[in-house]
Amino acid sequence: MIWELDGLAQHYPILVQLRHMIATFIHNPSGGFTHWAWNISLGSDQLTNFSYYVIGDVFNYLIILFPKSQIETGFAFLVFLRMYASGLAFLLYASSYKFKKFSKVIGALAYTFNGYALATGLHHPFFILPLIFFPLLCYGIDRVLTNKSWLPLIFAVFIVLLGNFYFAWILGIGAIFYTVIRTFSLWKHPDFHLFKSIGKLIVSVVLGLGMSAIVFIPTIMLATGSTRITNNFANGMTLFPPEYYLNIADSILPTGRAMNFWLVIGISAVSFLGIIYVLRHFKKYLWPNVGLIVILIGILLPAFGAVMNALSTPSNRWVLLGNLIFGMITVVFIDNLDNFTRKDVAWFVAAAVLLLTIIWATNGFLLNLKPHDAVTYGILLLTVIVVLSAVFFNWRSSTKKIAILSVFMLNIASNIIGIYSPNASNLAIQQLNRGLATRFSNDYFNGANQYLAKQPGFFRTSKAPRYHYNQHLQNLANYTNTNTDLSMNSGLNDESVYLTLQNGYLGKFSQAVGNSQFSMNTPIAQGDYRTAFNDLLGVKYIFAKANTDKAPVLPYGYKPIRDKNGKIKTFQAAPRVNAVPAIENMDGTNIYKTNNALPLVYLQSKTVSPNTFNRLSPVDRERVMTQGAVVNKNSDNTHPLTYHSPSRQLKYSVQVDETKVIDSGDQLTKYRLGILGDADADKVIKQPHAQVSLGANLQKTKDLLATNRMILENNDYTNQNGLKEMTSDVTGKPFDYYLTINKPKQTKNAELFLVLSGIKQTDSSIADHNKWYENQYLLQNKLYSRLSKLNAARHDLLKPTFGGYLFDARAKGFHNGYAQYDKDNLSNYRQINNMVLNLGYNTSSRKTIKLNFNLVKNIKFKSVKLIAMPYDKSYDTQMGKLKRTGLRNLSVHQNDVIGTATTKRAATLVTSIPYSTGWKLTVDGQKAKTFVVNKGFVGASLPAGTHKIHFKYTTPGLILGSRLSCGRAVIVILLMIFAGFYKLFYREKKVPRHTASHLKGHSNDSEK
Repeated sequence: MIWELDGLAQHYPILVQLRHMIATFIHNPSGGFTHWAWNISLGSDQLTNFSYYVIGDVFNYLIILFPKSQIETGFAFLVFLRMYASGLAFLLYASSYKFKKFSKVIGALAYTFNGYALATGLHHPFFILPLIFFPLLCYGIDRVLTNKSWLPLIFAVFIVLLGNFYFAWILGIGAIFYTVIRTFSLWKHPDFHLFKSIGKLIVSVVLGLGMSAIVFIPTIMLATGSTRITNNFANGMTLFPPEYYLNIADSILPTGRAMNFWLVIGISAVSFLGIIYVLRHFKKYLWPNVGLIVILIGILLPAFGAVMNALSTPSNRWVLLGNLIFGMITVVFIDNLDNFTRKDVAWFVAAAVLLLTIIWATNGFLLNLKPHDAVTYGILLLTVIVVLSAVFFNWRSSTKKIAILSVFMLNIASNIIGIYSPNASNLAIQQLNRGLATRFSNDYFNGANQYLAKQPGFFRTSKAPRYHYNQHLQNLANYTNTNTDLSMNSGLNDESVYLTLQNGYLGKFSQAVGNSQFSMNTPIAQGDYRTAFNDLLGVKYIFAKANTDKAPVLPYGYKPIRDKNGKIKTFQAAPRVNAVPAIENMDGTNIYKTNNALPLVYLQSKTVSPNTFNRLSPVDRERVMTQGAVVNKNSDNTHPLTYHSPSRQLKYSVQVDETKVIDSGDQLTKYRLGILGDADADKVIKQPHAQVSLGANLQKTKDLLATNRMILENNDYTNQNGLKEMTSDVTGKPFDYYLTINKPKQTKNAELFLVLSGIKQTDSSIADHNKWYENQYLLQNKLYSRLSKLNAARHDLLKPTFGGYLFDARAKGFHNGYAQYDKDNLSNYRQINNMVLNLGYNTSSRKTIKLNFNLVKNIKFKSVKLIAMPYDKSYDTQMGKLKRTGLRNLSVHQNDVIGTATTKRAATLVTSIPYSTGWKLTVDGQKAKTFVVNKGFVGASLPAGTHKIHFKYTTPGLILGSRLSCGRAVIVILLMIFAGFYKLFYREKKVPRHTASHLKGHSNDSEK
């Protein structure tokens, strides 16, 4: 049940961590439940950073019932439990309406096993929560609007805001839409009183919000200052790409599809026919149809999805709300089985045929269905046949129910197979075998973590390139390691974690120094393996794979730990059965240690003003932090530093790898023989070889070769004073480039950086693709038929590119790069305009840098610089001096950092503690002001002398939230007591009224 991407990287390790937190709390309740945790990246708040995943999800707390060895079993159990609870929530909501029990059960099954629930349950278990919460919200709203108890709404608002702040946004907007629709549908209802109902709604929301404040307020405070706050509304899109619209019809029924802008529908055939039924009887079912129209409009507009997705990317995850409508429409359909007319059946037949026709047309007039999709549409036709037969042959009511139930259950089973069968879905293939997550987590560092856990003092760890690299995935966010949270359960303080909510100050620090590994989920990662970056953060140890052909490329100063005999100490991978080398580390682990890692708290005698810092290059910004404390306000710039950069900007020339360019007869021969770019290609073409027919289409071919030569000449001219443009040939194939350094010796004993500024890509159009195909066929001397042209056009329309590309840079012994995400990436998309790539530290010289890209037409740069940053004994001396300013008798606990500082003159107290207003400082028992240093960390001014330093952490907003929660809980309890007494002694009994005025047309008989 665990997905090899986010399941293994996030959900499983966080659930393991939660179980540990629960067990610790049970053992020692006085210690509190959540704290500042040093094992979450550079340190994070457990309450707020885990709130998106586990803190407010009451189901997760049942994991304590499972032993540590069976957490995977508990993980799967909780998925099914949530799905079961979503069905119960639907039944509670449906209980407000007078439908038959049989109809409600069918509706509940359709709701529980909809495509969204099946897909998200597999990948993101807590995404099932809104399917539980939304029916409860709507049930509570119904109760208030019909002048009944408002307690269900208070409870619903409470669990929604407690459970997940992100889904609270979606559900809140959905609840507003629902309230408006229900208000109009109940306008003439005898129990509806507009102003009274609005007042109750407001009070209910306020009380529910207040009760959840203990979690909600601290989480919102972190979220509003997190790395997720960007300006990329709707990823800059006004409309979705054409292929999205063409795929909508094909998303209605099938399951197991790739999520196109998170549009996941996957309803049953019965639900689909139910939609047709209520549309046919539009006036009778006016308000459900209004809901369907809102959904239709919403999925057509990126801005709508962006608003629903917390004003960010154009995700259609909000369509999960529509499942409540689909479920109730299913109930309506089943409830009216005995009332269908021949015209209704004609509509069902026409709708099924029309749907298949649309799918055929939008797939390029091909009905090239996957086997499982063919089964899905076959079940649709079977359902239509059953309904048609029931009407035309006048089946008995019981026969109709048995027949429709059989087809419906077959449909549900098929939908489940569409997700969970490896033969039907790629989603299932990405699920880990049972036991692998536990084994991988336990042996993540091959036992090396247990060795380091015995080492004294506070320190942090990191990973060398490709220490953990899942070969099944595109590791786009981190080019050389797979982002993961597994290290948080290792007993160590690893600098990288992979979380949706991250402290925004870490992002500011990371982006200020140009960390190429920055992403919203992982602002630090491994710091691009940069020396000063990791030393500043106190990374004392780095894990690297053992038994490899080449030594790992590491920052300066890291040396392997050796055993008593002087040999490199290797922690071997544990023996295992059914190993998965693509994921697991089968090579063992070596540990590398540096003496330059700074302590958690130290002193800087100099400061760097914001203006001075901003004028520096990203590479120098990192280095200057080792010489002075960077402050955010000029008022804190008390001892200005005069910085002299040790970096060297290197001169270079640009060359294109012309061995792969088709610009002559010989190159064309190599191309047609399939050996273009091979080392021995020149020898091969001089020997007897296959016929290549160079004379065919001679003039057109010559023109293309001439065009390639012209592209090369123009590109050489553009790049004569440095790299300005990387481009492609007449077939759309990007050129490979080399930067040749004029004085290679300047790269010795230095980190080499490729600094790209003003990056702008030119995306290829459909016209470009068509021309490239035509040129490829011509150069290959192959017929580019009309059918081939049609297939090419169909492919470009249905499988377009979205502006994403990969950029690779290779230096001696090291490969780095970055990924520009496609615009359809809804988690990490950002337009990359500047990039700094670390090409590694090396004691030897490097002469050439190889560059290449893909997927776009060209990339242009304002400037491309090669910068060498030297590291030598003078750096060691400097860092040793800085280390000695660290706090003496340093004591680091969950919420406390204590030590003694001594300085002969006033200095700046610098830490690598991520900045938060929750950290309070006392110096010699007196409160002291803290401020941001080094763009993202806690700092303070310290007078001369010897001082007792005490940092103490309290979750921002927790005290206010606790008070609000307690106060609102008391009010709700008093209201419950008052309501109980009022009902018992004063309230007159009333005849219950039917509340289903917006779902007319169902049976008014008593439930059967």
